[in-house]
Amino acid sequence: SSGINAEYGGTEVVEAKAGGGSATLSMAYAGARFAFALLQAMNGAKNVVECSYVESDVTDLQFFSTPLLLGPNGVEQNLGMGTLIDFELDALEKLKPELAGSIDKGIKFANL
Repeated sequence: SSGINAEYGGTEVVEAKAGGGSATLSMAYAGARFAFALLQAMNGAKNVVECSYVESDVTDLQFFSTPLLLGPNGVEQNLGMGTLIDFELDALEKLKPELAGSIDKGIKFANL
């Protein structure tokens, strides 16, 4: 299922590389894709939507990745998660403690 693929996607990339590195290329691609989308929106393109990990109130976690509507001033609107099925809601609840720990580590690392 797509939920399983998303949960283990990073692991699958590392395994596919057979010890030849990490999922860094995937992260670089995501960053470049977001940067290009943001530049398009800032240059007047309409209805530019890209996912990004941002500070938000979509969940009770301080940061979360969701689709964002981008515009001339950057993020115009957080489009949220939409309606989740029970399997997705359960998975989200199960992963929140791990995400919260990662968020705390990131905040400490960035000295925020």
